[in-house]
Amino acid sequence: MENNVNYIKMSKIRLVLAMLIMGAGWAIVYLVPYLQYTWYEPFRDFLGTSGTKMSLLLSIYGLGNIFLAPIGGWIADRFNYKTIYFVSIVLNAVFAVGFVMNPHSYVWCVLMWIGFAVASLMFNFPTQIKIVRMMWPENAQGRAFGWNETCIGIFNLVESSLMMIAFQAAGEGELGIKATVWANIAMSVVIAIGVLLVIPNPTKEMLAASRAEAIAKSKDKKEKNVVQEVISVLTHKETWMFAFCIFGVYSFMTTLTYFTPYFSDVLGIPIVIAGWAAIFRQYGCQMIGAPIGGEIATRLKSPAKNLVIVYVLAIAGLLYMLFGANENSSVGFIVFIVVGLSFACYAGRNYYATIEECGIPASVTATTTGAAAILGFSPDIFQFTMFSNWLDTLPAVQAYNRMFWFQLVVVVLGLIDAILIIRLKKRNEQRLAEGKEVEYFGK
Repeated sequence: MENNVNYIKMSKIRLVLAMLIMGAGWAIVYLVPYLQYTWYEPFRDFLGTSGTKMSLLLSIYGLGNIFLAPIGGWIADRFNYKTIYFVSIVLNAVFAVGFVMNPHSYVWCVLMWIGFAVASLMFNFPTQIKIVRMMWPENAQGRAFGWNETCIGIFNLVESSLMMIAFQAAGEGELGIKATVWANIAMSVVIAIGVLLVIPNPTKEMLAASRAEAIAKSKDKKEKNVVQEVISVLTHKETWMFAFCIFGVYSFMTTLTYFTPYFSDVLGIPIVIAGWAAIFRQYGCQMIGAPIGGEIATRLKSPAKNLVIVYVLAIAGLLYMLFGANENSSVGFIVFIVVGLSFACYAGRNYYATIEECGIPASVTATTTGAAAILGFSPDIFQFTMFSNWLDTLPAVQAYNRMFWFQLVVVVLGLIDAILIIRLKKRNEQRLAEGKEVEYFGK
């Protein structure tokens, strides 16, 4: 693997710095589009609209997973990933400035959220997965994506905390939301400089070899453009198995974000305290859960087996929220359960490592990741709007019970998917032992 064009050999110091700066880059491009994660009520008041219309911004943004992520993946597999990654950070700052200058026009906000989708879903997301996979050897992919999530968690915590400080310093409310966005813009500038200094450039030979390998390994060797190659990877069952790994955990994470209004609406916790709790639940658990999940996946030699553990814990926690939690339950214990579910969720966020376990070639990593995003991140398209509609139209307890039932079905399906990937890996190992190619290449 170390002599392969799909592996970037780096010093340990530079690898650590590269992982950290990419963690910062990934974190920064999602914080403004997902402001409702931490500031649900203040952000809704700032926009002056309903929760459903606010969440519709995320649904529109999520369409980028269908129309933009596959294109971004194809670009990242063939062109200078450092340049692409740098552009993603710069565009985040540009669209954040655009939003904060005219925040009360809903149509303008829609345009800015489409811009954020270009920055994060098209240019940042598939490029990051490509770079991380290339910087770590084949037998350490679980650990690689565990530490990727840890670095993202560190900077999510740092950046969100700085944005929260800006929110409080500006007096909360409308000025507070504006302050959070300006803080994000300032951090974007610093991170963009860090990308230029730390992320290594691919050589011309590496790019040429990677393009040639990607074309050679296509189902049809004549497939050379983005549409044909995205369609090609979508014809493989492995792409969809990988995609459902993303969908199962991401849907779970989306549901967990609604515990911020749950804490305030149902448990009566003040908004600022609920906001800080949300930051810890999201990012503190990410820093702790992700490396543990990555280490478990590496030691089990199977990211899918780690997902089995995650889904079993999720099923247990959701069953408690449905049948064990009631008005007499301890608030502290419910918070403990929610934190535990968040920990389990982030322990499963090394799902990107299953791309190796599915037998998907490295040369189409970004293209496959972008294509898998069509299903994997589809909760952005419908789940936020659906959940917010329930909250707008139903009593709080009934709305949250619907969320828990929905998520329970998803994690059960995720458990089945993880088991199927484990079986696929065993079949591929047997085929390789017999001198055959893995199932991805057909017969």
